Amino acid sequence: MILSITQENGKYPKPDPFMRMRPGNLKEYLKDRARKEDVGELRRGFEIIGDIMIIDLPDHLLYLKDDIVEWVKMKHRHIKTILRKTGETKGEYRIAEYEILYGSDTETVAREHRCRFRVDVRKAYYSSKLSGERERIARKVREGERVLVMFAGVGPYAIVIARLSEPSEVIGIELNPEAVRYFQENIKLNKVEGVVKAIQGDVRQEVPKLDGKFDRVVMPAPYNADEFLHLALLKTKSRGYIHFYTFAGEEEVEDRKRWILHEIEKRGFSGFVESFRECGNFAPRVNRYVFDIFISEVPL
Repeated sequence: MILSITQENGKYPKPDPFMRMRPGNLKEYLKDRARKEDVGELRRGFEIIGDIMIIDLPDHLLYLKDDIVEWVKMKHRHIKTILRKTGETKGEYRIAEYEILYGSDTETVAREHRCRFRVDVRKAYYSSKLSGERERIARKVREGERVLVMFAGVGPYAIVIARLSEPSEVIGIELNPEAVRYFQENIKLNKVEGVVKAIQGDVRQEVPKLDGKFDRVVMPAPYNADEFLHLALLKTKSRGYIHFYTFAGEEEVEDRKRWILHEIEKRGFSGFVESFRECGNFAPRVNRYVFDIFISEVPL
């Protein structure tokens, strides 16, 4: 039996000439355009933040730049700027280095979970790849909780928590003044002025100044996270949670868990790692992990 697809009026749908030429994924599109020796290095992944696309393209594959631009124009017509990542996220402000391959504007508005985030990716850190993780944390927040977000960036964790849950207060601390400027703008953009507060400064100085303790502390910056766990413990209530993010090799996860438990006990707290999960890749066999830590008792 031969099956055919028809419209409700019995007529065949008109062919879309654009769809006929619509390419597959980026790696497939570049395969026939790349030198044979380079095919194995082609990547199909990229990140889209608002109307900006960020790609990883080694120097020796730059001859494919025009083909990439052509593919993006066909596949993702809303993209206005294409950036090539030329350096990893680093420094106190956690900013990566980029080269513009197409377009000019590096400021955009990203959308996730009914929230909007204005950001210039060359001035402040933001990753759309963590959208699911932000939702996961927000869904854990109980009504009336007081939440602290360390290394808050332009506010995605703090604002998603405020919009998806019913916390009494969310305080975000961020060192990068440009990120804080966007954070403050995003608070207004998402109408959470009565719940979310942005503080510009170093968590080492700002966290000890905060009044009272928190039901939940989120530590979304995995770089040098070990240096800041004691600050999170300092401000966590009994029966509160810490969400601790770190980079680790696949074989190091259990060691990281043991280190966390040792730190908790060494400082006079009681608690345990309720769960942990992989939430992103950093390098071959090195991933971003989040450890959800329950603090059952704090020292008097």
